[in-house]
Amino acid sequence: MARDVVFEDMEEQAYYTLENQGGSTREVDEAALEDYLEQMFDDPNQFIILTPPAAQSGVRYIQARRQSGGQIEAEIALQAEGGLRLYYKMVSPRECRRLFFDYLDNVFRPDLAEYQLVEFR
Repeated sequence: MARDVVFEDMEEQAYYTLENQGGSTREVDEAALEDYLEQMFDDPNQFIILTPPAAQSGVRYIQARRQSGGQIEAEIALQAEGGLRLYYKMVSPRECRRLFFDYLDNVFRPDLAEYQLVEFR
């Protein structure tokens, strides 16, 4: 049975963080983001998470991982009553890059009609 999960909200921080399985960095710029994205595109076991100092347009962080067939599952953590809810959509590597760079530049405005709620089993 699938269920909706609400995650604990995150405290604001004074910096961006960029994470993957190899660790994390606070030295977040376009070059670092491109490097982390390339690692995720090349390794099906890799993921990427970009977290800004505070939520942007209600999105606390954005994350992605590669699926079989080259598609990327992009997820956004949307602030909701009581915490964070995860929503996802399948994207191409090109669209994934656009999502992450738009989020880094604080111009990402998600169209929630394109996303589905992540349900956990």
